[in-house]
Amino acid sequence: MSIINKPPEMVKREYELEEPIAVAVENYAAYIASTPDHVVNSALKMVLSKDADFRRWRKEQIPRGKDAGAAAKAART
Repeated sequence: MSIINKPPEMVKREYELEEPIAVAVENYAAYIASTPDHVVNSALKMVLSKDADFRRWRKEQIPRGKDAGAAAKAART
């Protein structure tokens, strides 16, 4: 087993940001010597993980029982 894990799979999405937010993301990325993609990913992880109502809602969306695999597969198609 390797010590270093593979990086997470990245998917390309397109979103629009308000101008001041886009500039702030770019500035923050420069400040930490990283990329805007990394800043947006990190910020969203932080916000979404702290929203208790969202976490509760997501748990309710997970199918239960032996048909869970089929339901999850159907949801992706």
